[in-house]
Amino acid sequence: VSTDVKFERGLAPAAGFAGTSAPASSTNRADFLASIAAARQEVQGLFEITQDLGSSLSLDETLSLLAVRLKRMVPYDSLAVYVRRPDSPDMLVPEYVTGENFRLFSSLRIPMGQGLSGWVAENRKPILNGNPSVEPGYLNDSGRFSTLRSALGIHLEGPDGVMGVLALYHADKDIYNNDHLRILMAISTKVGLAIDNALKFEQVASSATTDYLTGLPNARSLFLHLDGEIARARRNNGQIAVLVCDLDGFKQVNDRFGHLEGNKVLKLVARGFRECCREYDYVARMGGDEFVLVLPGMAAKELDTKVKRLMHIAAEAGRDGVGEQILSASVGTAHFPEDGPDAETLLAEADKRMYRVKQAHRLTEPRTERSFDWRKAATFP
Repeated sequence: VSTDVKFERGLAPAAGFAGTSAPASSTNRADFLASIAAARQEVQGLFEITQDLGSSLSLDETLSLLAVRLKRMVPYDSLAVYVRRPDSPDMLVPEYVTGENFRLFSSLRIPMGQGLSGWVAENRKPILNGNPSVEPGYLNDSGRFSTLRSALGIHLEGPDGVMGVLALYHADKDIYNNDHLRILMAISTKVGLAIDNALKFEQVASSATTDYLTGLPNARSLFLHLDGEIARARRNNGQIAVLVCDLDGFKQVNDRFGHLEGNKVLKLVARGFRECCREYDYVARMGGDEFVLVLPGMAAKELDTKVKRLMHIAAEAGRDGVGEQILSASVGTAHFPEDGPDAETLLAEADKRMYRVKQAHRLTEPRTERSFDWRKAATFP
């Protein structure tokens, strides 16, 4: 080893790091400013969502606004809101669906505790990056899974407990993070209350036009519908058959078997009448044991078969309800435009003819024809 060689201290390597230290500082500053901007956008987005949720009592409108606003903050390829309705509290039903696989998610019926959304609802805990394929009924007709790979689900609380589940689905795997979950959790209570309010409003609106016992339209709804059908028939030179049906022997059902059995028979009659009609026909309960059918486009010569069918349904409902051949039906018919130009005239004429048939049957005590104010009967105190 040569002893003439001298080792000197080289330049400090700090110069090399210095070149990267300044950009690092500016990058951190840029990230900091970006995070502030993102936070402000998030706050604004959450504010807009909460404002939208309180702006309408229409459930579909409320959820569609939610879907639009949420898309700007949390990525998804499909969004589904599953709701527990009062008539099926053990089942989650898709109330609103948008995005890919619309038909698939719209057809799902998810029992509480089953699948991804059922687990979320029962345990009241969110799922982050879950597997969409575990939803009951997720397999499509061909037996293949859809392309969605990630799911983010949260439960929605209402005044009386879990109202349902908000689920987001995405094609990318593990797409969701804690920030996405935090955003959904921030609006979950508001969404649940909005759904509860919309369902209650829907129930009140329905009760104003629906008979509570049979689920058929009531008298008020009947007049709105019949007026609309008459207006359409005038424009198209069409015809309408109006049938007034009264149950013969129904008083005996109530007197001998009680009103609970009578209500059961009424439900059976209502279901039978509805099932024997076309999808665009209209069946309403006027009250008591009287029903009205509005049959657009049905000619007079076709009515005999329909009347016989209604009488058979009434008799069958009596047998199924109380086990005896105790019930029949009297049916009166009227036609637009031959028998009257408006709803009142048509209903009054059909009502007169119904009582003539009832007297001919001699199944009830003789009654004189009545002059009935149908509009008055359709109003509420």
